[in-house]
Amino acid sequence: MKRLPKITESFLIKRIKRLIKEEELEEVRITPQQYYDLLKAVYYKAQAIPRLSRFKGKKIVVVGDLDLSKFRGQKFLTDLGPIKVLGNIDISYTGIKSLDDVEITGHSRYWQTPYDGVMRARRQRAKEQEQDRKRENNEWSLDGTDEEGEKAHAAFEYAENDGDLKTLTDDDKERVEEIKREIEELEEQQNNLDAGEESYDDEWSAIEERIDNLNVEKDELLDGTTDVYDLYPNGTHYSMTSFESLSTGHEYAVGTIDEADESIGDYYDDVLDRPTEYFSKDYLSYYIDEEEVKDQFRDTVEDWIRDDPEGYGVEKELSRDQKDEIWLLEMEKYILENTGVRFPIQHATKEDGGVFDFEDGEGNRFQYYEEGGNWVLDKDGVTVDPNKIYDDEDTQDHQDDRDSRISDIEYEIQEIKDNPDGDPDEDSISDAVETYLEDEIGDDPYGWLVNMGYDIDNFIDIERMKEQLINDADYGEVLNSYNGNYDEIKVNNTYYIVMRTN
Repeated sequence: MKRLPKITESFLIKRIKRLIKEEELEEVRITPQQYYDLLKAVYYKAQAIPRLSRFKGKKIVVVGDLDLSKFRGQKFLTDLGPIKVLGNIDISYTGIKSLDDVEITGHSRYWQTPYDGVMRARRQRAKEQEQDRKRENNEWSLDGTDEEGEKAHAAFEYAENDGDLKTLTDDDKERVEEIKREIEELEEQQNNLDAGEESYDDEWSAIEERIDNLNVEKDELLDGTTDVYDLYPNGTHYSMTSFESLSTGHEYAVGTIDEADESIGDYYDDVLDRPTEYFSKDYLSYYIDEEEVKDQFRDTVEDWIRDDPEGYGVEKELSRDQKDEIWLLEMEKYILENTGVRFPIQHATKEDGGVFDFEDGEGNRFQYYEEGGNWVLDKDGVTVDPNKIYDDEDTQDHQDDRDSRISDIEYEIQEIKDNPDGDPDEDSISDAVETYLEDEIGDDPYGWLVNMGYDIDNFIDIERMKEQLINDADYGEVLNSYNGNYDEIKVNNTYYIVMRTN
């Protein structure tokens, strides 16, 4: 008995490498450019490339995208033979008739080629076979079909009413069914004939002739007519179902009322992503969100006002120095009006605790301050009666000067108040901002945005605009760019919106 070799890890690795090498020997890898050069060398008879001596019949593998559309017009480039493309392939505008023998790992493009026609024919046959199966199974019988079947019937009725599809009249339908039954009976008679009878051949031939005549009549009745199974469901039109007529190529969109409404919403969702491309500026101006504009520019307007408060009628507040100066003047005025301090009051200051410190015309030092809810006057550190300050109380000689100074004080106070040099008043700024937003933006937000050079897209009230558009929408005008028409057709107690779309 022959002893089998011991299977080790090393043995397995060597075996695998050998198998890989043997596999690699079955194919030859080349670049797309090398393939182009080979094509030129064989005068574009691509199927001859594998037979070149350097390849010895091995399979050619092109590593990379193969673009043969650059060789359009080369009459011999009709068949690539059995090759493999590790990438995409483009044979557009060539005479290539088939890619059946070509392995492609990527995508294929074959626009305007004989193969394009072949593939269309294959897809058409596949659709027809699918519809034939439905017809044989009577899947779209109105007695028990699903929503797809109801939609197909709605589309078929629309196409028939529009004259796109021809159907049998009720009388012709009845006659076709009679013919089918008669043919079945005649075929049964043929099967029951006794081949041993002398009249067998004559009877069989007579029946066969009758069957042929009936088939001719049936074909004439059916010529150019079709049924609901001519309509192939080929996708969607927005939220509606799309059907393709296999006999005419016409397409029809069918949907419930809800689906049609949803489709309008879908349409406007797309449109309102780029509103300025579809609607005039005047129309869009009605849907500018005034509050959004105000909110967006409120901080900007406030910056403008803070930079130039006087330009926007905003008054400044009194500075701290001005307030202190007014306080000193008011205290001086009070002293002149309500005490016997001799004129003039000079070297006045405001000390901590709200103490009014000053000298009279004779150089006496006074402090006037509040204590225990009452105002107290000290002279050189001693509290005195405001009206009994001096030993000689005759102050009449100074009254005219006092009255004149009081008048000056009043003027000076008013001048300071009329010319504040502090920060703008915050309440005034807030009021000015709101006034500007209301008067300049609120009256015409669209005009303001345009005048200021801003893009209006970001300020359109899309939801309000969409709601209005949907309310005003006509199914045909919005969803049917073909001719703008539509109809509402009832099938099994359900209303469907139907339109032709090409």
